[in-house]
Amino acid sequence: MKRYNHKPEDLSHLLSNSPLATVQQQYSLLQQFNTELAALLQLPDLGFCQVVNLKDGRAVILCSSAAWATRLKMQRDAILANFRQKILPDLAGLDIEVSPNGQNSRFSVQETAAKPYQHSKTALSEQTRQQLSKLAEQTAGPLQQALQRLLQGKN
Repeated sequence: MKRYNHKPEDLSHLLSNSPLATVQQQYSLLQQFNTELAALLQLPDLGFCQVVNLKDGRAVILCSSAAWATRLKMQRDAILANFRQKILPDLAGLDIEVSPNGQNSRFSVQETAAKPYQHSKTALSEQTRQQLSKLAEQTAGPLQQALQRLLQGKN
């Protein structure tokens, strides 16, 4: 029998190299871009446009209308300089696009608490109940008792 000789790794090291950490860093960077864009445009809320992605070293700003896209394109150099100065010095450029459906979802993350599992007595179909009942009749001992408890809905 082969022995397991791999040493355990530190959990923080494993999580720092995970895809989740990459997504979290990307989200944090996008949040910084959106905060800076709101401050630059002197608006409390970015309901009409937001930085949605970093693609090939370029920030992608998605606007809800062509009017907002035109306004941002006129301020492109100022926005790019501000982003380079305060957030990402090696930012290659800005892409300003209009949303295809004309709407932007607000840049926010909503956390919901996980709901606990609740067992329902109707979880088994009638066909499954019949099969388990037949099986319980054919067996004896602890297996029969476990199958009967399952059919009654008790664990």
